[in-house]
Amino acid sequence: MEGGIRPPSVRDGGKPPAAIPFFPGRGVRVKPIRLLPLLILLLAPLGVRADAPVLAAPSGTVLTGVRFFPGPTTTRFVFSFSRTVAYVAPDSGTANQVRITIPGEPIARAADVPVRLTPGDGVVDSVTVDTATDGARIQLSLRNPTPFAVFGLAAESDKPYRIVVDVTRPGGAAAQDRQLASVASKKSRDRVRIVAVDAGHGGEDTGARGPHNVLEKNVTLAVAKALADELNKVSGIKAILVRDGDYFIPLHDRYRIAEKAKADLFISIHCNSSRKRGAGNGSEVYFLSLRGAADQASQDLADVENAADKVGGVPAQAEDELVNILYDVKRSSALQQSQLLAESILDQVTENRTSRGIKQAGFVVLKSVEFPSVLVETAFINNPAEAKLLSSPDFQRQISRQIATGVKGYFEKAGISLGKADASADGAASSGGGAP
Repeated sequence: MEGGIRPPSVRDGGKPPAAIPFFPGRGVRVKPIRLLPLLILLLAPLGVRADAPVLAAPSGTVLTGVRFFPGPTTTRFVFSFSRTVAYVAPDSGTANQVRITIPGEPIARAADVPVRLTPGDGVVDSVTVDTATDGARIQLSLRNPTPFAVFGLAAESDKPYRIVVDVTRPGGAAAQDRQLASVASKKSRDRVRIVAVDAGHGGEDTGARGPHNVLEKNVTLAVAKALADELNKVSGIKAILVRDGDYFIPLHDRYRIAEKAKADLFISIHCNSSRKRGAGNGSEVYFLSLRGAADQASQDLADVENAADKVGGVPAQAEDELVNILYDVKRSSALQQSQLLAESILDQVTENRTSRGIKQAGFVVLKSVEFPSVLVETAFINNPAEAKLLSSPDFQRQISRQIATGVKGYFEKAGISLGKADASADGAASSGGGAP
């Protein structure tokens, strides 16, 4: 759709915008009331400066944040608002400028939101924001005519209403595919086993949040990088990172990246979180369940992790029943090996930690039938003591070494030989990532 007033949320069906508050038109003169001396007298005892910046009225809409997340195939821009807005913009297209207009209502800009932003990602030259009493105008100036998509995300949980712009990196997807194909070709040539390490969440999807603003997406990336380093020290194992930066990847794309690299194993790194404040401790390892979770806590955890696509604005995907039937035998074998991998990893990571056991749940990211897959819940990020561990480089290296030892033990228990790695192979190789 080219132009036109867009619904509040294109993908999630957000609520209609609230009634627009009355603001005097440009032709209406309002007689000023000289209350400054009185305000100074009233506010001085409270420690409020008379020259402090004036905040937007509670009934007004505020542009509260502008963030961008460069990825290997896409740069995502996220504009957050204090409430739902109705905007005008094309759904998608190819252009060297993307314009978003919010007409007919006053929009204020938060103090930390810049008027002009220079991403420096090699794709978008600048982002300008113009807010006024009659609306707002946002413009992205692209270096070259480039494909883009614009959509809204409804407010939910701790996320405000957002307008998202995804700008495609020219040649990014092709470059990523070539890199993954290169990894796959080295597998047979160098006789190595490929382990795909997936850092959960990323970009706008922060995951769980712990005390002192410890974010799951940052912890998982740190542990994933440390794990890749440890695995690459093992002769005959080659690790790749599914996500090597702060950007969003849809859940299905995560295991598809591993499939393109012809991975032998898939390990997704996460942090647990309890609904009870400060509660929870220990580590647990999951593999896929086709019949639902065995307990409510596991089901709740799977629901939270599977909601990552919704946070990132990815439409729900229907399962292909024909494929499911054809893959039943292959999936059964992958599940058996996944359980063995989970047991081997848990034995190591709980040597000096509480073991919460091996569990099953319907995690989308574990649904490939091409290799054994597990999801490691390293520790409880909501627990202050465990959050401190998770943010510690020493703990990150420790648990990565333990997982790597568990992976090596799995290959031994499964009777899978590890060939000698070629010294010319990449070190801590990364696949880059998937389409944000």
